Amino acid sequence: MSRFACDGGHSLADLSRKVGRNAAYLQQYIARGTPQRLPEVERRMLAIIFDVDERLLGARDPWVPKR
Repeated sequence: MSRFACDGGHSLADLSRKVGRNAAYLQQYIARGTPQRLPEVERRMLAIIFDVDERLLGARDPWVPKR
């Protein structure tokens, strides 16, 4: 996920806020593994922001961008 953030010019703090969490949320997810799995709604929002197939972020029933 940090690769998508860096490539897209997003900070983890900004992305955390966009999914409705505190600024440290995604940093904690990457560094400490908390939570162990991103909730579906947050994962889908990140897939839409990054414009990627949601499976790249661990989804089983993904949101897929229209191309």
